[in-house]
Amino acid sequence: MEKLPLSPYNPNASGDTAYYLVDKHGMAVVDTDNKGLGDSIGRTKDMYFVYNDPKFITAIENCWQHRPEFNNKLVGIRHPDYVEPDDKGVFHLGARMSRDHYINTLVALKMWEDRSLYKSGKLKEIVKATPFGIRHMARWTLSLILWSKSLTGNNWALWWYLVLEWLQINLMYRPLHWLGGKIAKWGDEVDQDVWETYEHNTPQTNLQHHPKWKHWISKITLPAYAIGFSSSQLYVTPNRFPKLKKAVQKSLLKMVGKTNYVQQMKLGKTGIPRDKVEAFKTMRGGRWGGYLNHRNDRNMQVHPEGRYVENLVDVDTVRYLYNETQL
Repeated sequence: MEKLPLSPYNPNASGDTAYYLVDKHGMAVVDTDNKGLGDSIGRTKDMYFVYNDPKFITAIENCWQHRPEFNNKLVGIRHPDYVEPDDKGVFHLGARMSRDHYINTLVALKMWEDRSLYKSGKLKEIVKATPFGIRHMARWTLSLILWSKSLTGNNWALWWYLVLEWLQINLMYRPLHWLGGKIAKWGDEVDQDVWETYEHNTPQTNLQHHPKWKHWISKITLPAYAIGFSSSQLYVTPNRFPKLKKAVQKSLLKMVGKTNYVQQMKLGKTGIPRDKVEAFKTMRGGRWGGYLNHRNDRNMQVHPEGRYVENLVDVDTVRYLYNETQL
């Protein structure tokens, strides 16, 4: 069976042909007014994942700098042009660095290690330098500490990370996920072709039109973006304890949306429908970190046919994974 083709990759594309763009810093931005600078590390990681351009790794590494105003400590920034607010206390990683950007950085650097067969000195430096408190309301969890150390070759940390994840998923996250779904009645995700027929910004397609208690339930029951981070972490986690890793993947897989094929494949699922992958169209809102049911809280609309023709990252992500895991 032939591989599915990816869209043309053009690092010099403009907003006339691409939603995902590459700026002067080599970082991925988007064709919107604010360019999505706050989440640029994650998008840059995604572009590296599918297009394998090492310039993206250099760009992400450049977001981690020894800054004299912080006694020459290693400090993370979301994007070189991102302006941090003055009214927030600056911790070791900056006022607005968070776990998400930290995880995206380490996932990208670990992918580069696995592809290049070289060791990333920056990955080890970041893990060693990061304190427990990333910033206010963004502290390391024990699981994140163990995962970070596992990427540097610590087998003890790797084993305990997998054990802790299995326990947390099966004793806390899955029961809460099931109970929350029963109470809120989210329903199964639909396929994109069905989602396209819905009128958007309505109770059928957006959580914002539902009572606040449903918002609260969605936050505490491990939403799709959090499952996406966990699936990416497991995707790059060393496979030195394969049975244990597979057990964690299978447990997390039971919480993934019915049509979220990217998260499913990252967690080892096979039998993904080729026709659904091939038919997928580029969207707003970050499809693979969200929902196609009324639990959705984003502007998750399909871009008009032919509006963007290059750097179709969401399309290419699902196709790349299909080619790598299903053929």
